[in-house]
Amino acid sequence: MWRGRVWWRGSLRRWLSGGAGGAEGAEGAGEKAVKQVRRGRKKASKVSGVSDLVRVNLWSSPRCASTSLMYSFAQRSDTQVVDEPLYAHYLRNIRPDAFRPYREEVLAAQINDGNEVVRRIVMGPLEGKRVLFLKHMAKHFAKIDEDFIFETKNVILIRHPVQVLASWSATLQEANTSYDDMGLSEQLLLVRRLQERNIKPIIISNDNLINRPEGTLRALCSALEIDFDPRMLSWPKGGRPEDGLWGRYWYHNTHASTSFHPVMKTHKHMDISQLSLKLKVEAERAIPEYDQLARLQLKPSPILPDERNRDILVHVGGVLKPREEAKVSVFDSSVQGGDAVWEGLRVYKSVILDFDEHIQRLQDSAHALLFEHVPEKEEIKRAVFETLQANGMRSDTHIRLTLTRGEKVTSGMSPKNNQADSCLIVLAEWKPFMDSSGKKVSGIRPQRLISSSIRRNSPAFLDSKIHHNNLLNNILAKIQANNADVDDALMLDSQGFVSETNATNFFIVRDQVVLTPRPDSCLPGITRGSVIKVARQLGMEVEERNISLAEVYTCDEAFTTGTMSGVLPVSEIDGRAIKTAVGPVTKRLQQEYMKHACSNGIKLPKF
Repeated sequence: MWRGRVWWRGSLRRWLSGGAGGAEGAEGAGEKAVKQVRRGRKKASKVSGVSDLVRVNLWSSPRCASTSLMYSFAQRSDTQVVDEPLYAHYLRNIRPDAFRPYREEVLAAQINDGNEVVRRIVMGPLEGKRVLFLKHMAKHFAKIDEDFIFETKNVILIRHPVQVLASWSATLQEANTSYDDMGLSEQLLLVRRLQERNIKPIIISNDNLINRPEGTLRALCSALEIDFDPRMLSWPKGGRPEDGLWGRYWYHNTHASTSFHPVMKTHKHMDISQLSLKLKVEAERAIPEYDQLARLQLKPSPILPDERNRDILVHVGGVLKPREEAKVSVFDSSVQGGDAVWEGLRVYKSVILDFDEHIQRLQDSAHALLFEHVPEKEEIKRAVFETLQANGMRSDTHIRLTLTRGEKVTSGMSPKNNQADSCLIVLAEWKPFMDSSGKKVSGIRPQRLISSSIRRNSPAFLDSKIHHNNLLNNILAKIQANNADVDDALMLDSQGFVSETNATNFFIVRDQVVLTPRPDSCLPGITRGSVIKVARQLGMEVEERNISLAEVYTCDEAFTTGTMSGVLPVSEIDGRAIKTAVGPVTKRLQQEYMKHACSNGIKLPKF
């Protein structure tokens, strides 16, 4: 007898005594499975006869999010799902020695002959649905007529063998965990059969499905030639009527979930060295086959914050180009060494805020880097206006204005290799601004920050007053913020005083005094300067001085300033709550800054 009996003993005892669903629950699950099969016997509805009927077979490795994917598809109004209809075929004809406490129930509830399952269920009629989604374990694909795969869509769900073995052995015990049960050879067979007919296999990664569910589901739906449905991203907690009767043994995590949640990431970071000797042998056998499949996996579709940006036109080197064609050469200086300067512009209510100041800083930065052929101010404005007009943008728009040193004749850092003019790029995107209540139009809450261990560059090394494209100093701090699951990171200077965040200037309020770091290591931002001017016009006391972290932790209010977000409040730093998350000074400056910026900007021409 298979040694899995040891693991099943507790569950089997509960099953026999009425626990975990009991005999009555098993009978109910079996009856539901029988009804599913019987539904397949009924005469086809009108929908079953249409030419766009889509039959999807999911062939999964064990210990993947296959049940969650079935639940995902079940949320579609046009889809019927079926849970492992070939299970009885597997137990009867492929692994008759396999022990399962529900073995006899499955054999009684399901069709035992795989070819009959294909005829009556996989290729059978549907009731009022366009899509049939059938979840299978890949190891069930054996001792069966394979021709049906050429008349259906076939999706292969893979997971790294080390993760599968670690997860499976924790459930089934190590003695019952082997390469043969992972389904990789069956998955490769499916791929080969499809490729022989010039059919591109659809392979998705379990990690992508969990970590990037929307992008993965969008790419999968595109490959299946069906529309993506946002309802696929979540489901109600608990089981489904379509669950196989084995669900009470295996589906606990899925039943407790409502989406592709990080709780499913167990064993993600394990490597082969952490496995036992026996499991290492199994993994070493499986990894080469997994790698073959992984090379063919579907890439998740990019998820844009605003879908309107999918079809924008970008001004590159004097030419408007569609988003997918907006590129620079691999010899461009921005690619070769980050040798470029940039500005962020905000368009709000037909006004480009602080337009002249931003253009001047762009030209000053280019001059400091000894760029040749720097475009004139009117040429830059014309390119910006052309881009906005082409995209129909007059408000809620952010512009990334970049000037590269231009294309080199050969790779290398020396500007002597630049024989072409500088290249101006105008990238305008739909990005909403912040309203007067202190929230962005998109509803973003006040920021949570951490202090970063990455020190802001000193002018002794790379002066931040040159607004250059080499942002690694900031990016390293942003990575720390991402890993801490906060919005941004507060960066200190080389002396340990507060400088700025990785993306914005920083202010605090203490005893009605507005404090901000001196612009030594930080960029003297244009929005920062406007806010200081507005605060003084309102009669507020403003000091530019060294600020320690201790002062930040105990301040009354805190906020950041930048072109992207204007004035944005801060509610927490290093886990310490700011006394007033959105205080009266911050609110007042938000309102008055917007008035000031709009009155000092350049109004867009009519178009």
